[in-house]
Amino acid sequence: MSQTSAWSYQNVSTLWLQTGERDPYTREPVYDGPHVIACTFENMGETQTDDNGQQFVPRDTVWHENPMKIKAGDRIVIGAALEDEAPPATAKTIKKVGGWDMSFFGEDPDFVLFT
Repeated sequence: MSQTSAWSYQNVSTLWLQTGERDPYTREPVYDGPHVIACTFENMGETQTDDNGQQFVPRDTVWHENPMKIKAGDRIVIGAALEDEAPPATAKTIKKVGGWDMSFFGEDPDFVLFT
């Protein structure tokens, strides 16, 4: 973790990433997880536009530095939820993923998730 994020990413979130497969019986997406990442978050956020051009106001905005390939459709819970192999009912769907370059600080990129 970079020096900049070490002081700000004091919380954790738990992620379940879509594998691209579907359950043969329910046809629901299959998820890999749980994965816990260091983060900071805000409930709500500014209006965003997803990859389909639909505007939405995020329920949660989560900033992190984890290089894991997180994408729209993955699920997230604020806090640690290691007891759940599949996303619990309280998990929110990630609608948009963004990031920004931190190389001018000599650090890895930072990322943001919008639910």
